[in-house]
Amino acid sequence: MKNLLILFLFLTSSLYALNSNLSIGDSEGWDWIETWNNTELFDGKGDHKNLGLKSAEYKTDEFTDLLIHFDNTSVSDETGNYTIESQIENTQNEKLIGNASGVFRGLKEPLTLYPGPEALFSGNSYPDSFSIEFWLNPSRFGENPILLSYRGTIRDKNSNLIPQELICSLKDRKLNWNLNNFFYTEESNSYIELAGITSIIPNTWHHHLLRFDSSSGLIEYLLDGQLEAIQYASKTGTEDGTIFSPLISSTGIPHLTLGNNFIGYMDELRISKAFIQNPVLTRYQETKGNAVSEIIDLGRLGSKLRNISIEHEIPGDSAIFFYYNISNNLGTMFDETNWREFYPGEMFISHNKGRYLKIKIDIRTDGEEILTPSIAHLNITYKKNLQPLAPSYLNVTGKNHSISLSWPKLSEPDIEGYLIYYGTKKGNYYGSEAVEGASPLIVKGHEINALDITGLENGKLYYFAIAAYDDAGFNYPGKLSTEITCRPIPSGDN
Repeated sequence: MKNLLILFLFLTSSLYALNSNLSIGDSEGWDWIETWNNTELFDGKGDHKNLGLKSAEYKTDEFTDLLIHFDNTSVSDETGNYTIESQIENTQNEKLIGNASGVFRGLKEPLTLYPGPEALFSGNSYPDSFSIEFWLNPSRFGENPILLSYRGTIRDKNSNLIPQELICSLKDRKLNWNLNNFFYTEESNSYIELAGITSIIPNTWHHHLLRFDSSSGLIEYLLDGQLEAIQYASKTGTEDGTIFSPLISSTGIPHLTLGNNFIGYMDELRISKAFIQNPVLTRYQETKGNAVSEIIDLGRLGSKLRNISIEHEIPGDSAIFFYYNISNNLGTMFDETNWREFYPGEMFISHNKGRYLKIKIDIRTDGEEILTPSIAHLNITYKKNLQPLAPSYLNVTGKNHSISLSWPKLSEPDIEGYLIYYGTKKGNYYGSEAVEGASPLIVKGHEINALDITGLENGKLYYFAIAAYDDAGFNYPGKLSTEITCRPIPSGDN
């Protein structure tokens, strides 16, 4: 019994060893992925990357004045227009977009930004239209938290210095924007306040946007894309045609501060020198996307796909759908109707043979569009269809104008037939005179192991070799047997 167990384990391990593996992701990287539709890589475990939906993280453009992602330990402005002196922590535990968000713990002026000469808040600029936007998630409401502030000075019509302020604060759980002498007027000081009407819910992410349109004087505050407050930079505060233009000035060192007394998280802070018409209000650019591998060559026609195991996570009611396409025909790799759905780790029983393989991963967000599945690693297990072995020997017998051949049947289960090669020169099997046809002669059927070749010239020396073919087809035969020779002989010459 012990010997039988050892034999079983040996045979099992031998069969397993016949399988080949191909990995995508983790330390092997994602080079096998050819097409990315609303998908991208983001930080996973260790130094590895995971695949998921493409985030709505902003990219700089010609209008971007300031852009902070809060993704790195050292917070920085992607445009390079602002220098950040003090620092805060970031965290991946409460991220919204990208890899992390900024953590504010209620400290005095935890983050200070000093503008360069090209920045909007340089202390000497006449901006046109502009927008300020960010994502916010308060943990709790402290004492008069100031989310963003700029304080400078400006001269009035009598050349007296008066304070200039742009302050975004939380009051009574609502967001308020105060613009004191931010818009230039020769007649009097200007004070504009936009007060939100919706209470901010703690431990919840919301998008906030202040925007100014210089063509109309319109100033709007939007919460999650919905209008909260509206005002006009004009004499009457309405659309009366007297448009005040912003003038940012300072006699000291201009700077912005973020998060004074604020307790919570901030993400994707952007200042633009443009009126942002359509802000991005989702965590991901689209609610669905896919990634498709390039054509993977398994080495030989008729190779068998065993299974595709995938390390992945599906949070909430988000979803992933997996598909594969396998074929011996390279052209069918581009036919979208050939995709077959599969489940990670399942053993493939049917539709599992071919030389060429493609994999497609469809990803969908959850119903609230804030969660994405992630894929860390794919492992493809397959058995390469090796060339059939050469028949061990070929028997030939000369007869009148014919030669009889026989060979041992091969034990490989996928053998579908044999090819008989013949010719009149050593190693050159280009014979064509046989009644059965030109070389090579195709013998279809695993069980057939003999053939008579007729119509040959008596006494002439012929050279023979045989090869088997499997389900890859007779155009892809295995190795040739040892060459053997024979002469047809007239009846009675034996």
